[in-house]
Parts: sequence; structure tokens; C-alpha cells
Amino acid sequence: MAARMCLRLNLMRKSKFITETFFHKDTCTRTLKNYRSRRPVLRELFHKRQALGPDIERHPSAYGIWNYDSEVFAFGKRLGEDFKDEILKRALVLRSYQEEEDKANQILLEDDESITGSIEHNEQLAEQGLQLTSRYVKAYLRAMYPQMFEEGIRAIHDYLVSDEMFSYVGSQLGLKDIIMKTDYPPTDEDYCVTMKAVVGALAESQDVARAEAFVRDFIIVQLVAEDINEIWDVVNPMGLLTDVLNKMGMSPPEPRLIWKSGASTALSLYHVGVYSDRKLIGRAPGETVSIAEEMAARDALKRFMNTQDNRSPLKFREAVEKLTINYERENASISELSSGS
Repeated sequence: MAARMCLRLNLMRKSKFITETFFHKDTCTRTLKNYRSRRPVLRELFHKRQALGPDIERHPSAYGIWNYDSEVFAFGKRLGEDFKDEILKRALVLRSYQEEEDKANQILLEDDESITGSIEHNEQLAEQGLQLTSRYVKAYLRAMYPQMFEEGIRAIHDYLVSDEMFSYVGSQLGLKDIIMKTDYPPTDEDYCVTMKAVVGALAESQDVARAEAFVRDFIIVQLVAEDINEIWDVVNPMGLLTDVLNKMGMSPPEPRLIWKSGASTALSLYHVGVYSDRKLIGRAPGETVSIAEEMAARDALKRFMNTQDNRSPLKFREAVEKLTINYERENASISELSSGS
């Protein structure tokens, strides 16, 4: 009986100790008072942080360990290319960074002329890369679209070799953190110059064929999501079609209304076909008869140049090995058709 009473007293003491320790009235009150007093301070700090705006974007090296050599090596491996380290690093140095480094070295070494030019910028490589890209893009497009007019080839070439395209591709390949320049992040112009220099660096590191494959896999491949007929806008499609048919010895184009729907409503639709020698050579719908005639003429030109919507896709990787590329040949020009007629 006495042992049972002692056990009960011990359990009561333990429960009282737990209650006093974790659920003490003074402790809860003190905690709530501290929270209420801190709320205005936290609110004020929050509003001040919002007023300051977002943090300035910093280079990853500002946050801790950064190994530039490893990043440059990993860049080439991510692309599946074997660059020479010294050539690739030269392709990543902008002229502004090279000038700042030369000035700093001259101040440290008391204007020692031997240190000038120790770092080379990438403008020479960029010029080589641009020439290589331009030459190969024209030859590739002429081989893929042999019946397309030279004006269309040049329009697509200008689209692919534009500064905007080089800047976009360079920003997507991970050049942001390894470009050597004085400020961060790089601008579109920095991406453009560096991307051209990377193409030139690959040609010097391996060969021209490997650099052309790089251009095909990363720049020409951007055409997959584009309609080449929209890149080149023909000003007078019916007049051009007339010259083409005259050159082929066919009669001039004759547009005919095939059918129409809702002519007196806001949703009118006209379907026009273009005929030559009683053969249908193009057809297209339009909101008005004139629009339908223009679109039908464009459809006929697409069929003549073999650039219609159901054309075969562009050739890449293994399929391009069977493609005969002639760097000297040019497609027929619109001016030749007009002079010949």
C-alpha cells in the first residue's frame, strides 16, 4: 500500500514539473509580447527592402569558389567539341577587357612596354567565324533548295547570320558566365561577337568541316521552327509568277474563282485558283478576291521553288553527308528572269 502511494506521488510531481516547464503562464505571455513588439519592426524592414528593389546581378565568382579553367573546359565538352584551351580562351576575351587589363598591367609594372598585348581579344576570330558561317549557310541553302531564287537564299542567309541570331544562340549555349569583360552580365553585342569567335576558334582548333557542322547543328537548325516562305517576302507574286511561266514557255497565269462562302457577311471567304494552259498551278483562300489571288500566286511560286508546306525536312547529321555542297554555284535570280523575258 505504501509503495503504491509513493508511486502516485512521484507521477504527480512529474506532471506538475512538465506543466510548469512548458506551459507556464509567464513564459507564454512573454513570448506573445515579444512577437507583438517585433511586428512593426519587421514590417518596416520589409517595406524598406521592397523600396531598394532587386539585387544587382553578380557573377557566380562573387558567391564563392569559382574555377574559370574548369568552366571553359566544361563549355567545350557540353557542346561535344574539342577546343584548344588557349584558342577558346582567346575567343572569350572582348576588346574592352583586353584594354582594361593592359592598362592595369602597365600601372603595376611602371609602364613596361613588354607587358602590352599579353592578352589578345577575339575580334579576329569573330571575323573568321562570320566569314565561315556566311559561306557555309549560303552553300547549304542552295543545296537544300536548288529551285529557290537567289534573292530568297540571301534573305534566309541574312536571317541566320544576323547579329540577333548569333546573340540568341550564344546566350542559350552558356556563354554568360565565361565571357571575359569588365562588367556583368554581357550584352547582346557581347554574345554576338563571342559566338562568332567560338566558330572561328573551333575551325582553328580542329578543321573547317567541324566548324561547319557546328554552324549547321546550332545556327541553321533554327530554321526548323520557321517558315522560309515568310522570311522572304515577295513584293509582287503575280508578276514574278508571270515571268516564271514565260521563262518556262507557258501561258500567263489566269486566276479563277473556285468557290465562295458568306460573301455578304463579315466572315466572307473566297477560294481562288491560278491556271496556266488549263492546268491548276496554285490555289489559296482569302477574305477578298484580291487577297485570294495573291495567296494563290504565292502558292504557285512555292510549288515551283519546292518550298511548299509539305516539303521534305532539312537534312542534318548523317543525312547531310549525302548532300552535295558546291560553294561556287548560285541559284537563278529574279533579275535574270526579267531580263530574259
